[in-house]
Amino acid sequence: MLLRFAKKRKRKMERIRVADNFYLDEFIDPYTYFNEVKNGLEQIDQSLFEIAQKVRDLHGYPIVINNWWEFYRDNLKKLSCNDIVDRIEAGWGRKWSGYRPEHCPIGAEFSAHKTGQAIDMVGNGRHLFTLVKDNAQAFYELGVRRLEDPSITPTWLHIDTKEHNTQPDSIRVVDLSVATEIIRW
Repeated sequence: MLLRFAKKRKRKMERIRVADNFYLDEFIDPYTYFNEVKNGLEQIDQSLFEIAQKVRDLHGYPIVINNWWEFYRDNLKKLSCNDIVDRIEAGWGRKWSGYRPEHCPIGAEFSAHKTGQAIDMVGNGRHLFTLVKDNAQAFYELGVRRLEDPSITPTWLHIDTKEHNTQPDSIRVVDLSVATEIIRW
């Protein structure tokens, strides 16, 4: 399904910084970014910006969430915005690792991604999980409520802020159907 822009873009879009090491496009899919008010900023839980930055600071290296902007930047002079978004959505790079709009073909029906309350960070899932677990109280205070068990996400870490079967002062670790651990401090 090819999507069309609600309005034509005549000028190059600038990246919108949301944290020291992150831009809004890393949290939003390209169609939403180019069509929604404020580039989709209102679609994402903004506490995820600070959460991602804290993981990045603890990790000490860059972290990838979405990387579609590279394709946009590299092809802007050759292709229209519509063509760029169509090609990205047809398979180029990462575009669904933050907010997932209604037309997104992946993920569970009630995924925290669909409400803009989740991000998936590429990397060693166990290592990133350990960074969050070892600093659980600080991450909880930033809004983290659930993590996916790294045994099912070995190449990324899913973090979300969705209050679903959570308990005060704890972070729930889940697999595809049940909690596998409750992190307390």
